Amino acid sequence: MKRIKSHRHVPRRPIPVPLPDGTADVTKREARYGYFSRLNNSWNRRNSGKTHDALKSNPVEWEYYHTHYRAARASWPTLPYEEMIRWLREREGLVVGDFGCGEAKIAEAVSDRHVVYSFDHVAISDNVTACDIANVPLDDNSLDVVVFSLSLMGANFTDYIREAQSTLKLDRQLHIFESTSRFSDREQFKDGLRLLGFDPFAVEDRWKFTYIWALKEKHVPTGDIELTFQ
Repeated sequence: MKRIKSHRHVPRRPIPVPLPDGTADVTKREARYGYFSRLNNSWNRRNSGKTHDALKSNPVEWEYYHTHYRAARASWPTLPYEEMIRWLREREGLVVGDFGCGEAKIAEAVSDRHVVYSFDHVAISDNVTACDIANVPLDDNSLDVVVFSLSLMGANFTDYIREAQSTLKLDRQLHIFESTSRFSDREQFKDGLRLLGFDPFAVEDRWKFTYIWALKEKHVPTGDIELTFQ
């Protein structure tokens, strides 16, 4: 993993998630960043490079998002990252890239049996690399598994899939969890993954989420394809 070993370590302040919940704190944050759904929509519409620059200079926006995300998922009967943890616990010795890791729950749970590289705009701990997941600091053909757990956020999210294709070894695995409500045509999305160099051999419903399991294929990805949600 030459690239990640050379990635410069930058001292950082502790990242608090959840944020303080005093009335004054909450009111101030909502006035500045808007409600959770509005922030979610903003990140989805914006290029990830711009989001990364904004969060690098002001990580409180990221902390606000993940504080609300933690609260929202508390009542969910199915959690995508827990689905991946269960899958990984049945296996050993894989090199895993968690793209858009959030609080890095996957690494926290399975680092005793796998090597897990966790990436997000903001690093919640020293075990996470802060970067734009369209360009992660890993060598090509270095990963066995790439996970996108509700992390295909950004107008250019197709670039994340391209980066997954570059960093995965041949025949290795891509796992995507996304809200089913985001898909306008899952078959069209699968066709797009094929053009990007993957064989999406399994598509399943997991509560309100769509789970896609794909393998990296040998053919060269089509350069001009852009995946879309609704």
